[in-house]
Amino acid sequence: MDLKRIQMKIESLMGLTGHRWKNTPNGLYSINLHRVGDLEKTSGDPNVFSCTEEQLSAHLAFMKTQFDIVSLNEVKEFIAQPSLLSKRRCMTITFDDGYADNYECAFPILKSHNVPAAFFIATGLIGNSVLPWWDKVAYILKHKQLKQVQLKSWKHPVCFKGDMKLFIRHVLKEIKATGMELEQQIQELEEISAFQGLYPTPEFMDWEQLKLMHQQGMTIGAHSHHHYILSALTDEDILFELQHSKHLLEKHLGINVNAFSYPVGNQSTYNDGVIEALKSSGYELAFNFRPGVNFHIDKKRYDLHRFPIEPNMTPDDFKQMVSYAKVY
Repeated sequence: MDLKRIQMKIESLMGLTGHRWKNTPNGLYSINLHRVGDLEKTSGDPNVFSCTEEQLSAHLAFMKTQFDIVSLNEVKEFIAQPSLLSKRRCMTITFDDGYADNYECAFPILKSHNVPAAFFIATGLIGNSVLPWWDKVAYILKHKQLKQVQLKSWKHPVCFKGDMKLFIRHVLKEIKATGMELEQQIQELEEISAFQGLYPTPEFMDWEQLKLMHQQGMTIGAHSHHHYILSALTDEDILFELQHSKHLLEKHLGINVNAFSYPVGNQSTYNDGVIEALKSSGYELAFNFRPGVNFHIDKKRYDLHRFPIEPNMTPDDFKQMVSYAKVY
């Protein structure tokens, strides 16, 4: 257990978490979600589910009492004039990928609470019949009931220990960590598992649903085209991922797209070269997927932090996560 976790545990036992929460600093807080619904019913990756519909409604009700919920347009105002943020504790609500349940489940709940959100879309998944790579991995592992997996580039196997959700998460972690081409690794997994079946139909929004959400106050941003790990790509491929996704969103929706979220979003998945490509492609801000409070927002606008919403997270869980977060 690292020192931070020890500190959190000790202070929690001493009842000090509430004091920390009351003294959280002003700044921009952002939460990130992916899928909304019942993770037990999916044929794909259960790890991309953030919460149920009931939990989302409860999260929004809680956030509204604790933060000023703002749109990405207001975030751009803070970037232009950082002093606007110095006396406010604001929050942006974001969703990644573009799953259909964002429209079918999350969108009506957001409207019922009268709060804006931003949806970052991997455009290669919109109107496409191809399942994304992480859902392919999950489907194979569930379908073939493998006891362990080891691809050629891995040093150690990943073993099934009774928890399929955790097994899928660990296999995906190894795939992301290799830096090798994702489709090549999926093909190798298909071969070693003798998978020859058909994948299920992907569950993503279509262009009309995205257009309707934008028309009713939601912001649409880009999440690349293929959802590849950008730092593993050539400079040419990085520019394609950034510019093609922006082009498609602007073409189909008739909007100006200037916000981005990094696929996967941990520190190893983007770098200075990716940020320079974002700037040259006309993006004005970008979000990672690392917890933290955004304060120096003008200087860090291509590296904005987000807190994850996890299944069964309670307000106390959220308070503890935020209370011990770094300020950037």
